[in-house]
Amino acid sequence: MFEKESVRTVICRWAGKNSTELFTGVAIGVSILALYLIYRKGKIGSKVSSDKPEVNLNMERYVFDIATDDGPNEAVVESSGECYSVSLDGKFIGTMWQDENLGMQWKTEDQELEIHLWDIAANLSESFSRKGFPSLLKGAYPEISETVWKTDETLEVNLSSDTDLEVFSTFLRDEVLNLVDFEEHLDLVVKKDGEAYFKIIGIN
Repeated sequence: MFEKESVRTVICRWAGKNSTELFTGVAIGVSILALYLIYRKGKIGSKVSSDKPEVNLNMERYVFDIATDDGPNEAVVESSGECYSVSLDGKFIGTMWQDENLGMQWKTEDQELEIHLWDIAANLSESFSRKGFPSLLKGAYPEISETVWKTDETLEVNLSSDTDLEVFSTFLRDEVLNLVDFEEHLDLVVKKDGEAYFKIIGIN
C-alpha cells in the first residue's frame, strides 16, 4: 500500500503527464456544473445581486506577474488540493506540486512550466507576507484589475470599471482579514480604473 505522500506524488505526476486531457476534463466538468447551477438558480427563482463581490476562500488562487522573454506576463496559480495548475498569459502551461521526499521542493513534469518554476515558487513563498499580499487579493477577487505599491505601507487597488466601488469596498473591509497572515500595517487605497475617488481600508 502506498504511503500518503507517494500516492500524492503519483497523482501529481500523472496530472503533469496528462495535463492537456486533465485540463479539458476539468473545463468540461466546470461547464456542466455551471449549467446545473444556472438551472437551479432559475428554478428556485432566487435573485442574487450582481454587484456583490464573489470570492472563493476554499480554493487557493494566486495572481502575479513574472518576467519572461516576452516581458512581464500574468501567472495564475490555482489549487483545491495538493496539485497546482498554472496558466501564463491566459494559457494553461502545466501542473506543479511539492515533493515531501525532496524537502517540499516544487516539482513539475511539464516542460513549458519548468522554465518558470523557480519564479512561480518564489512568488508563492511570499503570498502570505505583506509583500506578496497583492497576489492573494487578485486571486480572491476577480473585480481587481491591478494593484500598485505606492509606498511600503500603501497598496493601490484598482477595480474594473463595471464594479460598484461602495459595495465592493464595504465587502472587502469586512472580509479582507480572512486573507491576512502578517502583522505589519497596510493601507489599501481602493478605486476604480481611471477615477480619482477612492476608499481607504486599513489593515492591522
